[in-house]
Amino acid sequence: MVKRRLRIIDVEAMAAQTGRPEWRRLRVLIAVILIVLTVQGWTGDTANIFVTTSTTSASSSLGGALRTISAAGPILIWHASEGALVLALSLAVLSLSVRAKPKSVRICAILGTFMVVSAGIGGLSFVLSGFQYGGGSAEMGGSFIGAYAFYFMELYYA
Repeated sequence: MVKRRLRIIDVEAMAAQTGRPEWRRLRVLIAVILIVLTVQGWTGDTANIFVTTSTTSASSSLGGALRTISAAGPILIWHASEGALVLALSLAVLSLSVRAKPKSVRICAILGTFMVVSAGIGGLSFVLSGFQYGGGSAEMGGSFIGAYAFYFMELYYA
């Protein structure tokens, strides 16, 4: 009889622990990053199909990349802005996940952030090539899928 009572207390303590404000913030941030990733996927497909079909030359610098993005039009500007937002959200999720007790939450946050950075590198190399380097586009798309998967797994574990 005493053991059963202790189990109930432990379950209640665990439920109270997962309802802490830090966990709620983490879950909300993960949901927000998944929503932004979804919208970014749509704008990325639109940009890749309709905007980047023209050949432009870009200088191999950050300024050259920004000029190429702005010359390509509002869809690509929006897509690049979403990428910056996803990177910021990814770092926020990572900072909240560092203190998480389950190791799986931290691992998914680290891998998700790695995928976001990889997608950014692929996108930047695609832009700097004048939209000709298909490998950069593939890296961007594949890393996007990886980030999406890792953030869904993190939401499951959180």
